[in-house]
Amino acid sequence: MNAMAKLSGGIFRAVCLLATAGVAVAAGAAAPLANVVFSDDFEAVSKAMPPPGWSMWGEEQYKTSANYTRDTANPHGGQACFRIHHPGQTGGYIVSSPARAIRPKQAMTYTVSFWARAEKRGPSKFLWTAYRSVGPFVGAPPPGSLTFDADGEWREFSFTVREGLDLFAGQSGYLMLTFMASADPKEERTLWVDDVRVVESPDPEPAGLLNDGVIPYDALQHRLLPGDRLEFAVDATNRLRRATRDAGGVSFHRVCGWTGQPYNKRGDYTLAPQLEAAIRDMRLPMTRFYALGDEPFGIEAAIDKAADVVRRVGVAEGCCVLEFERQGAETMLPPETWARGVAHSLRQGYAFHRWEIANEPYASMWGHGQAFPTAEAFAGHFKSVSRAIRAVDPRAQLGVDIHRDDVRWGNYLLKRLAGDYDFVAPHYYCGADVRKLPFEEIALTENYRMLDRALRTQALLRAYNPGRDVYQYDTEWGMICEAPGGKDADYERRNANIIGTLHRAVRLIYYTREDILRGASGWQMLNRLGQPGFGILAQEAPEKRFMLYWLYYYFNRHVGEWALAMDGVAPYHVPARESDRVPFSGPLTPVLTTLSRDGREIHLVIANGSWAGAVPCRVHLRNFVAGRATGVVLTNDNLDGSPLLDRKEDAVRDFPVTCDGSGMTCLLPPHSVVFLTMERCP
Repeated sequence: MNAMAKLSGGIFRAVCLLATAGVAVAAGAAAPLANVVFSDDFEAVSKAMPPPGWSMWGEEQYKTSANYTRDTANPHGGQACFRIHHPGQTGGYIVSSPARAIRPKQAMTYTVSFWARAEKRGPSKFLWTAYRSVGPFVGAPPPGSLTFDADGEWREFSFTVREGLDLFAGQSGYLMLTFMASADPKEERTLWVDDVRVVESPDPEPAGLLNDGVIPYDALQHRLLPGDRLEFAVDATNRLRRATRDAGGVSFHRVCGWTGQPYNKRGDYTLAPQLEAAIRDMRLPMTRFYALGDEPFGIEAAIDKAADVVRRVGVAEGCCVLEFERQGAETMLPPETWARGVAHSLRQGYAFHRWEIANEPYASMWGHGQAFPTAEAFAGHFKSVSRAIRAVDPRAQLGVDIHRDDVRWGNYLLKRLAGDYDFVAPHYYCGADVRKLPFEEIALTENYRMLDRALRTQALLRAYNPGRDVYQYDTEWGMICEAPGGKDADYERRNANIIGTLHRAVRLIYYTREDILRGASGWQMLNRLGQPGFGILAQEAPEKRFMLYWLYYYFNRHVGEWALAMDGVAPYHVPARESDRVPFSGPLTPVLTTLSRDGREIHLVIANGSWAGAVPCRVHLRNFVAGRATGVVLTNDNLDGSPLLDRKEDAVRDFPVTCDGSGMTCLLPPHSVVFLTMERCP
């Protein structure tokens, strides 16, 4: 591949530059036949802007026809080429018209080739835009993109995707070519393109992956039917299953964390006593540390310090996940280091047994993580490490960190490594734009979308691992949205204020109630005051708590041993259908109902995902007579409020309920999480 053409996105690969304007097909009688399925040399004379067969895409304010013109000055071949101008600080781009969409076929490869030049050297971008349908437009996973450096000379670039690996014909049924003159929307840039062509050829080695878009799977169970109120019955003898108590965990960053806690780089314990007590009060069922092999005091000492931390804060070692690889995945640890660390844990008598092999190894998708430039490279490393660990401890539980939406870093790894992993860590972050989407979409719809994704992943796990008990352990999750000014999500306060809190509450309800995963730890325990986007606790203000802290504090106190069935109705939120997204409807007020181990208490967690509407609630009890009910509500009325609370009372207060023995009645405030406990009569 031309050294200037770099790949953007881990699931995609650029192929070698073609030697001529045509596509070379292997010589010999057995060579597969290639079929040109798209071509444009821009020779047809037209004053249309953009040229016929191309459409402006993006937000309406950026659709300026003069930026997309047929240009007869200095074409690559013939009399004309395509001029694409991108003004700085805009978001427009050009796409081949839907009428010219390519309809992919199974077990085929699709190679796009084009010539390009620019008025100044720098990165431009080609990508495939994919749709399930174009009338109406329903989005599909994008097959890939190529970031390439163009300069003043005409140069040829080429990019190949494979059906069954980069896309599925039954899912991405319409492919459209897309050009962005500037890879950075902030930068002004002009790009000329000519002699564009797409060739379809049989794939000599079909990947044979299962299409998770069509594989049968259990739909998300909401447990309540649509209605005009929240009213349901709970039978204390009708148990769904054991509640997934490990869902209420929170991840640490590292032993030597980015805030300098709980240890600093010299190996000194630095966590303030107030924060240590606060973490202990959260009653965490599990937690996770990563990059233990990247600490300056060595892997053995890092494991000892992790054991010390969880002992101090009251988390069982057997419920923790440890990861060793170097942060950023720029270099990898040898399998011997992994084996040495696991052997040390066994010698010390620690109960650690879940080992997550690499944190987000797919960092190459973002131009980082040179240790694992491809999913195949990581798969080889995982196999070597898994063999080394199992030689030391055959009972170890090994986890693979997959990307939920990337075929190569997700589906492919699940198949390629089947039999080698015991759990997967998908990191189900929700990327909803908290500055643009309605509150209800963020709190409810985006969760229902992500939970559907998790259920499809679970179906793939079972299909690729017949007869094995494999499971999901979500070791990082939360809200994530770029902050104003282009800053990272850590700076976006809406990720962690009442918006992020309701989002997490809904996820925790489903993670705990439904059989989706075994455990989860939200991101992240320790933060800085200036970066509140994932705020839980901060050593700079040890006496204060972030709003998310109180969510976990009360949630873990209101999860019993058994998840109980519910029979009733709830108001539903039905989102407006977006052109490129399938809507996910569900209860406006999702509910978790659990029974304590001794059967003396029924706990309820109810999230009201409406920003403006209070919802009446009536709970009918069967085979349980309540003598007393108590409640706490978590809410805040400021959409842009600080996640860090000056006082607990700014978000938490006692909640009045009416208990009459046979049930409970209350009024759920808007944008709130209510925690209730009903005690059985003696």
